[in-house]
Parts: sequence; C-alpha cells; structure tokens
Amino acid sequence: MVLKLISIGIVVLLFYGLSQRFRPKIHIPVMLSAFVLDVSLVLYIELTRDATGQAMGWSHLPGIMKIHIFLSTMTVVMYLVQIVSGFIRFRKGGMPYHKHTGILFMIFRLGNLITSFLIETSR
Repeated sequence: MVLKLISIGIVVLLFYGLSQRFRPKIHIPVMLSAFVLDVSLVLYIELTRDATGQAMGWSHLPGIMKIHIFLSTMTVVMYLVQIVSGFIRFRKGGMPYHKHTGILFMIFRLGNLITSFLIETSR
C-alpha cells in the first residue's frame, strides 16, 4: 500500500506541475522531480518484485496485468518524449505537440495508477 501512496503522491505532483505550465521556473523542476521519483519507484519495484521477469510470461498474465504493463511502458516512453520536447520548447520556443503529448502522457500515467489498484484486487 505504501507504493500506491507514493504513486498517488507522484500523480498529485504531476498535476501540480501541470498547473504551473505557464511558470517554467516552477513547472520544469516539479515535472523533472516527478520523473525522478517515478523512475525510482519503477526501479524499486523491478528490484524487489522482478517485474520484468514476471512480464516475460506474457501469455499467462491476467488481462488487467497486460493492460498495466502496456500503460507503464507507454508512461516511460511518454516521459522521454515530454522531457525532450519540453527541453526544446524551453530552449527554442514553439513545440506545439508538447501540450498534446502531455495530455496523452497524463492519460497513460493515470491509467497506470488505476490499473495498479485493480491488479491488487484481482489477486
């Protein structure tokens, strides 16, 4: 349950960072902090639960776990997209898709959080 509370805290931090998107001096450090915390959480889960090893038995996993793995993978991919596009936007301006990919990122991250609770109840 502690890991879920940390995950909720990270999502709250992401929403706070999103609310500060017009204030780069706040938005950027908050979003990067959320990224570091989220990646740290993923590494902790991997090291303590062998998440990748469990995912290798893909055909034997429940459907909700497959959805969770997909959402988790897409969250990490979208973090990278957001960091690169955000850096370009900050340095050079423009980069209109940063907003659209940000919305997609938040959908994946919220889906990840929701499915983490559904996995727990399906065991």
